[in-house]
Amino acid sequence: MKRLLELANKIKNKTLREKTIKLLKDQTPSNPDFVYPAADFSKIPAWIGAHHNYEGGLLEHTLGVAKLALNFADMVQETYKAKPNRDHIIAGALLHDIGKVFLLKKVGKEWQFTGCLFDHAALSANELYSRGFPEEVIHIVASHGGDMGSAGANPRTLEAQIVFHADTVDAALESQINGTAQMPLQFLFMQPSEKE
Repeated sequence: MKRLLELANKIKNKTLREKTIKLLKDQTPSNPDFVYPAADFSKIPAWIGAHHNYEGGLLEHTLGVAKLALNFADMVQETYKAKPNRDHIIAGALLHDIGKVFLLKKVGKEWQFTGCLFDHAALSANELYSRGFPEEVIHIVASHGGDMGSAGANPRTLEAQIVFHADTVDAALESQINGTAQMPLQFLFMQPSEKE
């Protein structure tokens, strides 16, 4: 978690930095009636049966996505002379999977699904909305998985595209390296609307 907080501290906008750090440290949901307790962000896998499927996998994946996204932002600025909003990229990358803490639980020595019916991207985006995050950061989080059948979740900003691709690359590379390739490498080269 220390490495994630170090990245969050690079957010120049004080309000966004403070909100991002607060949510990384405490995922207590804004809705007091939400029945799923938060698992420890630093311990859960990124997912069960997919990439980073081991204890601490979500933390490692989140760090990988944030680092890749910042490298992509540097490349975009150098190559295309565009200036992506790095604050939005950092916050969006660090929080893109934050809702997964409500979807996974440890039972004995095994991680299981909690039964929560929400998609993690929608759940994460809703929490950011309720905490007053900027629309651009909420969009990054809501669209990080591509449209998956919902045109409203298609990444529509440069920053959302950067985080979307960083997420896809990090997941595919970890799967390939650790032999859990569930995502064909050609998936990396598809447009978000093709990834269903």
